[in-house]
Amino acid sequence: MGSIPVKRPPIGQCDPGRRGRPVTLSTDARRKAIFAALEELHSEAGLDGATMQAIARHAGMSKRTLYDVFPSRTTLLRAYMDKVAEQFIQPLSAPETALPIAERLTRLMSRNARHQGYGLPLEILRTFMAQVPACPEIGRDLVDRLMQRDLRILTAELDRGVARAEINLDDTGKAAALLLDMLRPWPLESLLDPSRLASPEGFAARTRLAIGVFLGGVMAR
Repeated sequence: MGSIPVKRPPIGQCDPGRRGRPVTLSTDARRKAIFAALEELHSEAGLDGATMQAIARHAGMSKRTLYDVFPSRTTLLRAYMDKVAEQFIQPLSAPETALPIAERLTRLMSRNARHQGYGLPLEILRTFMAQVPACPEIGRDLVDRLMQRDLRILTAELDRGVARAEINLDDTGKAAALLLDMLRPWPLESLLDPSRLASPEGFAARTRLAIGVFLGGVMAR
């Protein structure tokens, strides 16, 4: 009696054996997938096209899973703004704190090498501004969590400069606020006319000029 031929699956389609439960992504991995979906949908259809249903589908998850991570679209957008803010200014590493103050400030203000474009953050900001009259806590939260965060980091660096006698300042907090105003373009222009948004090269040139002018006035003599 001849042997019965064994039917083998095509190459690349082998049965992996025991099938377990689907791999569950961590909360951090889900957040990254959701933010990536938000950015992609915004580039394709604008912020109006980035509905929770569309984001969930684009991120490859159910709406229920999406709502487990972000209970509302507003929560999602506020978390995205936090992520953008964290990319803009970050505290220096221990080795970097040994650099001269001009180099320290330049590194502080040049963290966001990935210029995804500020079109999406500006559009989110427009959305929040429209809600402020009815929900003023949204505006307060943005100021406290985003703007004050940058101010604290920059103030700490100016405090370091004063302690090392690199610069002369009586009020590092007010000086940090002034430097931030010099570094950041006036937002109203970009909010009213997105075409006026500066390029990465424009941001870099403004940063160099602002730091140079600022240090020219406060450097220890």
